[in-house]
Amino acid sequence: MLATTLLVGASVLATPAFAQDVPPTDGTPTDVTNPSGPVEAQPTPSTAAEGAPVEEAQDIVVTGSRIPQPNLEAQAPVTVVTNQDIKLSGASRVEDLLNSLPSVSAEQSSGVSNGATGTATVDLRGLGSKRTLVLVNGRRLLPGDPFQTSSADLNFIPSSIIKRVEVLTGGASSTYGADAVAGVVNFIMDTNFSGIRFDGQYSVYQHQNNNKTLPDLLDLRQAAGFAGFGYPKGSVVDGGAFDGTVSIGTGFDDNRGHAVAYFGYRKVRAVTQARRDYSACVLQISDGGADSDGDGQGFDRSGRPLQCGGSLTNRFGTAIFYVPTSDGNEGTTPTSTIGLLGPNTLNQGVVDRYNFAPTNYFQRPDERYTAGVFANYDISDQIKP
Repeated sequence: MLATTLLVGASVLATPAFAQDVPPTDGTPTDVTNPSGPVEAQPTPSTAAEGAPVEEAQDIVVTGSRIPQPNLEAQAPVTVVTNQDIKLSGASRVEDLLNSLPSVSAEQSSGVSNGATGTATVDLRGLGSKRTLVLVNGRRLLPGDPFQTSSADLNFIPSSIIKRVEVLTGGASSTYGADAVAGVVNFIMDTNFSGIRFDGQYSVYQHQNNNKTLPDLLDLRQAAGFAGFGYPKGSVVDGGAFDGTVSIGTGFDDNRGHAVAYFGYRKVRAVTQARRDYSACVLQISDGGADSDGDGQGFDRSGRPLQCGGSLTNRFGTAIFYVPTSDGNEGTTPTSTIGLLGPNTLNQGVVDRYNFAPTNYFQRPDERYTAGVFANYDISDQIKP
């Protein structure tokens, strides 16, 4: 009996172990509160220890934008102005929108009156437009007026097909050279546009003339009989600007090539300082000899510290009178005074001044026609000009 038992035990020890499949059961385990076995094999309880139902796990979805972000890759901060920003700003000129950025100083634009060249430039950090490099799709934009300045003229850039504008204000000279000491402005154009599109925009200015200081000074000049000292009253609407562009884009040769053509027209009406009561005259400190009311008392009679002045280059002319005066030591010292040079008369002490303020521009008149084509053609996989 003992021998038989030992043989059976040896037989059990020598038998190899085989995996066995457990047939699935339709019901749930009855002993869920105290499961046994590995943790991975334990069933998920339907209720928590407090008795509340257990919520199933929800999927966590991580979303992101596929739109390129220059600031994520650039070594220096880049200011990006999108096409949507241009449309929502209401500006019909690219330079006016760029001048609203804190890193841009206004230079040649529609608001320049004296010394205007008719071009539109961008000046980064106040270092001059000659030190600001302007690119179109990464390529240098040529100067607009080679006889006046070497700066790029933004009038060549159609705002309707601008995809975005990237402004880099630091670290650009190491890549682009001395022309980019102030920074780089890169206009990215939508050269893949397909179809026909018309973009139109119209804008005006409205102002209520209710200044409390200058109208009184202008009235004194008019009461003295001086010309050129009128001013507007009430509400004025002026400076109408229309900008329209037709864009046409299409692919050809089985989309190996693509071309975008544009035709634009812009008409801007002038806004002069004569259209605003606060700028209708040249404001100066009272000198007591302007004689605004023509009685020879000057502005000292009214006690006003300010006056509507102007240039002595007036419609009549200005004479300089040299008058000898006693110096108190039995001698004379020549002094000079100014006066009006009238017809057949010399009126010493009477002064007329030319009011040059009304002829200056808040917005210059402008009329522009533009046309251009962007085209590319993939000759092969290796040659893509």
